[in-house]
Amino acid sequence: MHNQLLSLVITLIAVPAWGATILVPEAEGNLWQCSAFDREDKQWVAKAPYEQMALNKAFEACKKHSREPRTCKTAKEYCEANIKGLNSRPMWQCTAVDRMAKAWLGDFFPRGIDAAMGAKTFCIQHSAVPDTCYVNLVTCKNTNVK
Repeated sequence: MHNQLLSLVITLIAVPAWGATILVPEAEGNLWQCSAFDREDKQWVAKAPYEQMALNKAFEACKKHSREPRTCKTAKEYCEANIKGLNSRPMWQCTAVDRMAKAWLGDFFPRGIDAAMGAKTFCIQHSAVPDTCYVNLVTCKNTNVK
């Protein structure tokens, strides 16, 4: 316990102040990983066997170590389950197409509709004919499904 606390303190000191991720010490056999954030975009990550427990641990770590503890926030959307080492969160990716038949591959999103909108937005931002961008939902896939 003393070593875990010491490593946490060293991590807090060694991590840069902007966009930092701080991992809360974990126990064996954890399945859920949740994050909490503060106004400075620092992130605290906690792992536990149950989702609510990981959520609470991440929130407590943020409240305890943030320079602005009142700004700490978390939600179930910031949690993911790891089963046998595999991430169970759906990761959708879609492709948008413009009239020039150029394909624009979007980023990954946890929801299919967000992936479709993301791909269309990417197409609109980069296409020579942005008004013609569209997404056929057949081009969307959940990359976590084998």
